[in-house]
Amino acid sequence: MHLYADLYAADGQLLVRKGETITPAVIRRIRRLGRAVPQKRIPLKRTFLCRDFKKALRDPRYATLFNPPVPRDAMARLAGRLRVEKGLLTELAYMKRRLPYTYGHVLVVAACAIKVALSFPAREFDRLLVVHCGFTHDLGKTRIPVTILQKKGALTHNERAVIETHPIAGYLLLNYYLKSDLQDCSLASLGHHERSDGSGYPSGIKRIRKYARLMSAIDVLDALMTKRPYRSCPFSLRASLDYLLKQSDAGKLDPKIVRILIRYARRERPSLARMRISRKLREPLPEELSHEKYR
Repeated sequence: MHLYADLYAADGQLLVRKGETITPAVIRRIRRLGRAVPQKRIPLKRTFLCRDFKKALRDPRYATLFNPPVPRDAMARLAGRLRVEKGLLTELAYMKRRLPYTYGHVLVVAACAIKVALSFPAREFDRLLVVHCGFTHDLGKTRIPVTILQKKGALTHNERAVIETHPIAGYLLLNYYLKSDLQDCSLASLGHHERSDGSGYPSGIKRIRKYARLMSAIDVLDALMTKRPYRSCPFSLRASLDYLLKQSDAGKLDPKIVRILIRYARRERPSLARMRISRKLREPLPEELSHEKYR
């Protein structure tokens, strides 16, 4: 793996040069650089991120998903308990200014991830780690040229190759800010576009860690439900979940996570054991999208 351009942290530290092969030795070097710049952790509840997160919980597209049994206030309180590295807050403030769409996306992904994680026994997911993964999974997008991210037409082969480096950039940045801590978080960034059938990127692996699997399904959901430069018609929640179910049946996305999302989209909140899911499309899907087209 390598990057198309030099990668710098927010403090100006050069982490990786363009074309440099990413090896375990490179990761260790980045962590050493990070340890030389201790990161103060700031309570999320005191930051702009918490205020914006509370606004995201009122997103009308997700009104059904964010309804009880888990109240929005409980989700906000959980997120407010997180302590975020000062450097990552700087990165997220930069994302908010430069890529407002991506910033809004990570807020929604964090909220949906909390909702899903709360459906599992407490031992299954560290819930504060889930919040951290949601906020930081797309950090690498800030290093992709805006001209590519906002291109209305199809991407060229080279542009697609650049897009597919964003999980690597995010992974490297998180290794710098987190050092050896919270490695599930940095690996979730690296793996959130991988697919269980090996069709994802950047590595095409099939064995994907659970936090990356959680981010993957929710990342696709919000990508489908949001207007994009290359797709003026967003999917409805219903059509989006039909698409996720199709991807799950094809062995790409985690079926249990997809089923939980479907459960929360139903007003009656059936139990997973009793829930019946038809494979018949409930409404026509908009333009079919494969994971290669997600930006």
